[in-house]
Amino acid sequence: MRRGIAIIGVVLGMAASSFASTITNGSFDITGNIWVTGNGGVTIVVSPTITFVCPAGVSCIFWADTSAPLIANKANVTVPGGPNGDIPPALAGNDAANVSNLMNPPETVGNAGFAPAMLYMSFNNAGVTTQLLLNQIPPGIDGNAGCPPPFGPSVAAPAAGQICTPPGSLFNLQNLSSTKSSVSWQLAGITNDTPGVTWSGTYTSQFNTQPFQTVLANLAANGFVTNTYSANITLTGVPEPATLFMIGTGLIGLAALVRRRVSK
Repeated sequence: MRRGIAIIGVVLGMAASSFASTITNGSFDITGNIWVTGNGGVTIVVSPTITFVCPAGVSCIFWADTSAPLIANKANVTVPGGPNGDIPPALAGNDAANVSNLMNPPETVGNAGFAPAMLYMSFNNAGVTTQLLLNQIPPGIDGNAGCPPPFGPSVAAPAAGQICTPPGSLFNLQNLSSTKSSVSWQLAGITNDTPGVTWSGTYTSQFNTQPFQTVLANLAANGFVTNTYSANITLTGVPEPATLFMIGTGLIGLAALVRRRVSK
């Protein structure tokens, strides 16, 4: 009997380890720095080792961590405590995520389900081999009626509650006061290794000393704006049926083996 239980334990351990590298559901947070351009044709010298180039006619988003010195295309990861799907706490860490730059086009805002999906995020910790593939950039929802020129018609002075989405943009801007604003946006897609699993990310950035009118004025004048950001990434899905079937039939076989040994 003890030998049968031991066999089940070994097999279950092997099954658990086989899934340790794959994440299918749960959530984690990321933080870092972001650079957003207007219509491209911009070269951004971030540091002696980091230069971002956005081609003309393209809107770009560039990423880096929050360390000193900065490291391009990295993000810091935290995993909330307690049960959290199958996302291992060991996924967390500084520079634990690798983030790909975005360019619109070809990753067109508002084109849901664009193909082929592009690699957006991979991980360095906990042996995780799952990659987040981007195939949706939902458009912003606030409209441009509250945006200042050249992004919209509004000439109102900055005030709390004002909202703005520049034309063709994924960003939702809101004034929290006459001197403070926030920006939110979303990204979404699929994963590389488990059919049926999707992910979505909700991103925010706080401008603690600027209304969005000033943020947009800086974008128009300089060709880009930069700030820190935070995001919550959520995966939703289950292992593919074939995998579940194999695990289930394997456990049934082991249970039968244990019953035979007990009956002897």
